[in-house]
Amino acid sequence: MGIHKNQHKSVASIKISLYFDVFNKLITQFELFDKRTADLLCCLKNQVKNVPKDVIAIYDRAYGSQILIFFHNLYDSKYVIRLKLDFSNTVKKFVQSPDNDVIITEPMGERCCKKLEEFGIRKSKMGMITYRLVKVILPTGETEVLMTNLDESFTISDLSEIYYLRWGVETAFNGIKNHQMLGTFSGYSELVVRQDIYCNLLFYNLHTISMLDCEEKLRKINEQRKKNPSKNKKKENKGYQINRNIGTNTLRMHLWDLFTCKEKDLASILEKMQTIYLQSLEIIKDCDKERKRKMHRQNDRHHTEIGYKRGF
Repeated sequence: MGIHKNQHKSVASIKISLYFDVFNKLITQFELFDKRTADLLCCLKNQVKNVPKDVIAIYDRAYGSQILIFFHNLYDSKYVIRLKLDFSNTVKKFVQSPDNDVIITEPMGERCCKKLEEFGIRKSKMGMITYRLVKVILPTGETEVLMTNLDESFTISDLSEIYYLRWGVETAFNGIKNHQMLGTFSGYSELVVRQDIYCNLLFYNLHTISMLDCEEKLRKINEQRKKNPSKNKKKENKGYQINRNIGTNTLRMHLWDLFTCKEKDLASILEKMQTIYLQSLEIIKDCDKERKRKMHRQNDRHHTEIGYKRGF
């Protein structure tokens, strides 16, 4: 599965590369790789070709590259990528220029051409590649750069909102790694670990699906509480959401019933679960400050709590 080394010991490890539907909160595709495999190479091998043409793929800075642009153009799919400010000389010049939105056409780099050859695609260095760069100014005054092949009907504000949606995958990883305890396995063989990972990701999607019918009721609860705030409510908040931690435990308790019940009993089991979901809501916190990461140690494995930061 792969080995991860540190100053003390070597441990078995594996990397999960996945695409996540930020609107429906579902994992749509995933693959397992050796931890030493670069993030970009993971999605290039098999995943990017399966991105539907009517979907916008959103990537963080680790995925910025000409080769990813090439494959999205090859498969006629859309993308938005956040770039490092020193990604290339082109980006450096763009950051220093007064322009906020430009179309770039440039030759493919030597590294890009060599990497394409590994995929069996021969391209000359004279081959050109086109993309769009936009600047986004954060509330803190910092400048971020997004790369995309979306046309100008998508404004800079639109692209900023689109990229902000990517945070949903970080929340998903937090739930999978911490609430569902991804690093705690039922055995030590590679087969068992792979099965546990598949079950964990399937469980996440089942949990999301089981909460779908609560959305309309949750919306009404938020509207009602906004009109009639509690006397003990000290300050405004962004409303309420389902507590995923409690929801995870609720699904665990009813999972066997869901798979073994008769069809006529399925609706009542789901209704019972959804009642618990709506009775254990939590306030959506407005996280303006970055929170330090904490390490949770369990079963001799580290579970990293994701640090939240508002904006990008």
